[in-house]
Amino acid sequence: MKTKTIICILIPLLLVGLVIVNRDFVSQSIEWKLNWGFDVPRPSKMETVFTSRNGFPNEGETFLILSYRSLENKLKDKDGWTAINEKSHDRVLTLLQSFQKNVTDINNTQNCESLFQEYPVSYNENDKYFYHLEEDNSYILAISNKREQKLYVMEWIQ
Repeated sequence: MKTKTIICILIPLLLVGLVIVNRDFVSQSIEWKLNWGFDVPRPSKMETVFTSRNGFPNEGETFLILSYRSLENKLKDKDGWTAINEKSHDRVLTLLQSFQKNVTDINNTQNCESLFQEYPVSYNENDKYFYHLEEDNSYILAISNKREQKLYVMEWIQ
């Protein structure tokens, strides 16, 4: 009888715990899919480095780092991911530096420059990136790093 009672209490608690742990990623994932057509696998960890998106109308900037156990072969070219190579390397660097400069200029009181130094975005040849620009100049830039098993996601919402 005690075992059944413990199991009846433990299972719902575990389910509630799973929902709480995964709710941030699930809501973020749905937002990315609806706004950008951007789909990513479930990470083992999601860290918000910076966000200025508070309240309505939810404009601002966000910088997230998603960590994976294995990111290998999960980002498909057909889903909008582009390989970083000699041709695209400078474009990715320009987009990244533009995001960092604009966030630092707008949010100078929040010491963003040190955040970008503390959490550097690194990538190599054969990693991938996703970039989508809207008519209102809102955009998302995501850069993968297979060696570190990380995905860096930067959003600029106008």
